[in-house]
Amino acid sequence: MKIIGIEEYFVTADIRAAWAASPIGQEGTDGFDRGEVEEQLDDLGEQRLALMDESGVDVQELSMTTPALHNLEPKESVTLARRTNDLVVATIAKYPTRFQGFATLPTAAPKEAAAELERTVTHLGLVGPCTGKEHVALTTLRFSKPGFQHGECGLGKRCAAFFAALADHAQVSASPNDEVRAFEPGHFR
Repeated sequence: MKIIGIEEYFVTADIRAAWAASPIGQEGTDGFDRGEVEEQLDDLGEQRLALMDESGVDVQELSMTTPALHNLEPKESVTLARRTNDLVVATIAKYPTRFQGFATLPTAAPKEAAAELERTVTHLGLVGPCTGKEHVALTTLRFSKPGFQHGECGLGKRCAAFFAALADHAQVSASPNDEVRAFEPGHFR
């Protein structure tokens, strides 16, 4: 049996710098990402693979850690999303039997987020997006930012059209009553 770790977090130096420069910042989670945890989040290579082997994990589904790009300005988040998703794809290409990936989306730019979803799933081979609980209600697939209301950007429809997994991880302020979501078999290889 293959053991697949879902939502195995990472972060890039570019995104850390953007968080530090943002007036919104990291929404209180920056204290979690220090020391050994910081080193593990930064690594997408040999150290991560060694920890996977030590833990008996065959494959990790890479996912940007919270708050991802949710707290950044639209233009900056679009650039960072493309760069981050390209990095995930390069990491998968380097270690194809060990990694898969969720797309990082520029949620501050709804139309660009939908376009990036399409690019990452249909052209890059990622399994779908991973978004924060504060920014998406999985039952309605409507984002709380302007442009996501009433499905204006088509993100939910695009996930359904591509048969893409939509992962939703709780943010720090999420309710303790959040439901646990299951993924359909076949989304992860």
